Amino acid sequence: MKGSERLLLLLLVVASSSLLSAVIAAQQTCPADLDSKCDGGASDDWEGEFFPGVPKIKYEGPTSKNPLAYKWYNKEEVILGKKMKDWMRFSVAFWHTFRGTGADPFGAPTKVWPWEDGTNSLGMTKRRMRAHSEFMEKLGVDKWCFHDRDIAPDGKTLEVCPSVVLYTSVNT
Repeated sequence: MKGSERLLLLLLVVASSSLLSAVIAAQQTCPADLDSKCDGGASDDWEGEFFPGVPKIKYEGPTSKNPLAYKWYNKEEVILGKKMKDWMRFSVAFWHTFRGTGADPFGAPTKVWPWEDGTNSLGMTKRRMRAHSEFMEKLGVDKWCFHDRDIAPDGKTLEVCPSVVLYTSVNT
């Protein structure tokens, strides 16, 4: 690699890193104030599917060439008197699937969902829950786990936080 090519590559890496840092730093956090217009009132306006073109994932057997098919997991197959779905009770971890960014201690986020608006508003929380429900339905999974802070937007004070969690879980 020539010296000018190395310099160009270095500049490209520095520029990309700077741009990514600026995007991450610009993310907005909104309070869970129901009267707040922090998100411009547009957080809950996502229409259509969150995963368009992704069908419901089904068992197709080990010879299937479909990358979006279960090859070995047949939830209705009976093994030792129980259906496979009763032996293997899969769940979706909400934080890791819908709140985490895919970042690790050595790097920047690796995933950004197209419906995310960068806020932590009540409308964005509802949108995440709708995306989560569609995801679970397409996977055929009926269990999920979460921390209360994963599904509720931030409150202005610690006293407000429990009521925000209750309001969010009851009204979504």
